[in-house]
Amino acid sequence: MDDHTNDGFRTDRRTLLKTLAGGAAGAALLGPVVARAATERPSQPPPATPDEALAALKAGNKRFVDHEPQVRSTEEIEDIWTSISGGQAPFASVLGCADSRLAPELIFDQFFGDLFVVREAGNIADSPTNLGSLEFGQAVLGSKLILVLGHSSCGAVKAALEGATPGGNIQSIVDAIKPGIAGAKTLEEATVANVHAVEDRIRAKSPLLKAAEDAGKIKIVGGVYTIATGTVTFFD
Repeated sequence: MDDHTNDGFRTDRRTLLKTLAGGAAGAALLGPVVARAATERPSQPPPATPDEALAALKAGNKRFVDHEPQVRSTEEIEDIWTSISGGQAPFASVLGCADSRLAPELIFDQFFGDLFVVREAGNIADSPTNLGSLEFGQAVLGSKLILVLGHSSCGAVKAALEGATPGGNIQSIVDAIKPGIAGAKTLEEATVANVHAVEDRIRAKSPLLKAAEDAGKIKIVGGVYTIATGTVTFFD
């Protein structure tokens, strides 16, 4: 793609953003709820500590639940696109389930470049590649937090709780979950137990992340997303 084409793309993108912004402003006439959503929020510096990163996720989830997401100006979005084209510096990592109903950037009301997301059925961290991805997020990209995010109605946890034998490579997921949920009586209990087991597994299988947590560079916490309400319950 030549420079002329790039310039055209940027111009078209700006035109689209201005059109969307104008639509949001017009929607403000429809009522107070829409008007609140169309209000631009002041720019804030990215979280600098594990506690600030956790607070940012909690605040973002509250906005999501309250239907009051951040609305960014076209200029700020342009700045974000420009900055992330040269590298990334996510403030938090989310280890979530592959369930299609989960989307961490939406659940926590964040934008491109804010979160480093690793997803696998059952939100497990059993493979070197999963653990390596989380290590990369912390050691190379500077993530301040790892959130192990379980969710309600998790099929992988349900299969492990009921002793299902799906076969194929799916079986390896069920087998990885089973030890951590031993003794759980309900799916809700098993979901929470699995989150805690994965937190412990990260610390046990990744000396790098354990050392970073011990040094205060990162926090490893858990949470469960309730699909019906959009709420994340944190375990910190």
